[in-house]
Amino acid sequence: MGHRPPIMLNLLGEYHCRIDAKGRVSFPAKLRKQLDRVLHDGLVVNRDIFEGCLVVYPKPEWDKVNAEMAQLSRYDRSHQLFQRKFMKGATLIELDGSGRLLLPGALLPHAGIQAGKGGDCVVTGLGEKIEVWSKARFEKHVLGGDEDFDFGSLAEQVRKDIEPSRTPNGSNRD
Repeated sequence: MGHRPPIMLNLLGEYHCRIDAKGRVSFPAKLRKQLDRVLHDGLVVNRDIFEGCLVVYPKPEWDKVNAEMAQLSRYDRSHQLFQRKFMKGATLIELDGSGRLLLPGALLPHAGIQAGKGGDCVVTGLGEKIEVWSKARFEKHVLGGDEDFDFGSLAEQVRKDIEPSRTPNGSNRD
């Protein structure tokens, strides 16, 4: 049996959904289609490290994250603490027969999501992963009109981190 080449994901889209009283969210059909080649492997949901949202990883992408975790030393307390905190809550999930994801109730408060009444959420594709936000937090943290926020400066900084030998205008520094 041959080795499968890695599948490159570029998940896109912003979808407004509801979470029912049991914590199930109708998974957007357009995202399902984008995940078609890996959905049979399952998905892993966890708390985001930096933001108050949930992150859904296709299982092959989660396996890459796990490989990074395996590089941490079990004899270093800070490594173990990080691994423990990061892995806490990570849950394997699958779509049910109706195309819904059951999000673990223990993770919903981290994202400010309430199952049932008021359970509006936003599901967004973000490259190799998917974020699940409460509608209110998404509007505040992602769409929020931070008048003093300079997206152009952030883009320049991120670009420098990606390609440090290039200047912001794209020319080589050498």
